[in-house]
Amino acid sequence: MNGKKALRIRISGRVQGVGFRYWTLLLARRLNVKGSVRNLSDYSVEVTAEADERILEHFVSQLREGPPHARVDKLIAEVIGVGGYIDFTIEG
Repeated sequence: MNGKKALRIRISGRVQGVGFRYWTLLLARRLNVKGSVRNLSDYSVEVTAEADERILEHFVSQLREGPPHARVDKLIAEVIGVGGYIDFTIEG
């Protein structure tokens, strides 16, 4: 069963200073994922994403790869309530 789903995704590794947020923004807009991305003080990145379940699965698989100069060591995704985002933005 497919339906709208929301995830909070925490990504750690070499994910700050390598264009990860901008790359995530472009990926999300291409896939029509709504939500946001932001850097955290512990040098990880947090993504909030809402889309149909199959699209989110593809989105997360792409996040595991990251942009060319990034290195994703760990990705944790948790299901959260759908918040009704209307776009995808970079916070902070």
